[in-house]
Amino acid sequence: MSRIDSANPYRVQGNIMSMAELAKNKPGFAVQATPEQIEELALHDQQVAARQAAVAQYAAEHPDQIYAQVVAQGKVVATVYDSGITVVTHNAPGLTLSENGDGLALAKTRLAELMQAIPGKAIYSGFTAPPMPPSSNIPESALPAVTARDLVEMARQMDWQLARARMAIDQPAGD
Repeated sequence: MSRIDSANPYRVQGNIMSMAELAKNKPGFAVQATPEQIEELALHDQQVAARQAAVAQYAAEHPDQIYAQVVAQGKVVATVYDSGITVVTHNAPGLTLSENGDGLALAKTRLAELMQAIPGKAIYSGFTAPPMPPSSNIPESALPAVTARDLVEMARQMDWQLARARMAIDQPAGD
């Protein structure tokens, strides 16, 4: 084992062990993934990448229209879309945006809330293009499904299998 010291506030403190050392020193604590699990993880990564590409393509083909932008000190600090989606790039302590409603009604409500929390002015034309359009208006039917499990789901399933096995051992016969 080795020790790592660093000036980084998120440093590792104490003894550390590589996965190889862990597997050697504590058999059963670290297990090697099966070829089927590795294949499923690769499929999951492919499916997630395809989904992200579909999100980007849909957002580019169906852009949300900007309803208004909030400008403070010459910079755009918030963008409100006609769907109600709101992107805030300015720290506004105490800002709470409404969740009730949708579309233009929600956009108007959120703009009013922004104007109360952020000193600035609302503009309704001559918008500054946002770095990336919002993508939460994409219907689920337009996205490819992700059917493969990710590593967290696999670990959760293994954990449940171990817990069930322990319960079966602890359960006396006939109960």
